[in-house]
Amino acid sequence: MIHILNSTGGSDEVNSIRYEGNPTDKEKAEMKRQTPLITIDWDSIIPDPPSNTSDVTKKDLKEVEELSRGVSYEEFDFIMLVDDDTANLFKSYAKKAGLDYPSELINGVMHDIDMVILNLKYKFRRPRPFQVAPHLGYVITVIQTNTHQTPSYPSGHQAQGSIIAEVMSSLYPEHKAEWDKLASLVGKARVMQGVHYSGDNEAGVTLAKVLWTNMKSNLGEQYTKLIKD
Repeated sequence: MIHILNSTGGSDEVNSIRYEGNPTDKEKAEMKRQTPLITIDWDSIIPDPPSNTSDVTKKDLKEVEELSRGVSYEEFDFIMLVDDDTANLFKSYAKKAGLDYPSELINGVMHDIDMVILNLKYKFRRPRPFQVAPHLGYVITVIQTNTHQTPSYPSGHQAQGSIIAEVMSSLYPEHKAEWDKLASLVGKARVMQGVHYSGDNEAGVTLAKVLWTNMKSNLGEQYTKLIKD
């Protein structure tokens, strides 16, 4: 359930808006699962999100308003490609470049990072941009899918895209600029869809970089073998 006030209200009222829905049974199970690759305290990696009436949030809302307006057919297809699976952009580039995409490794990394993402989302319960926008005078066009039925912060798609970029950059460092570009495009797609603030994406990037450093040190021979291959 998404909590939206019926009037513009004052700052206190707007700041009280948050994501009120609860995790599904599937999400609850995911939030409790073991993460063998993550051995650090992940709870404090990212800071609290800014308040709903902060200048930072207003700047982000203005960006969402502008990018979500008048999406072209080509942009819509791009948004849906990212919405469907964050890995799609990376798999496509790897195929074109003649590079192996290490599905087993990346799926294992995703298994662990998704647990962290969900726990942090429900810790912060930041409302989606379209929840706050009407109360601050912004108009956001949302492309509705089933991928934004959780709190907004941090962006799960961005965290996933960024950690894929980290993995692929470790394996194919000569393509790092392209992997990083693709990760940025993942975040942009979510803003264009009207479902994330840029601040959500920034938190996702930070989370991915810190967690990958930890995960990489715990991968052992599996990762070393891929590097040598």
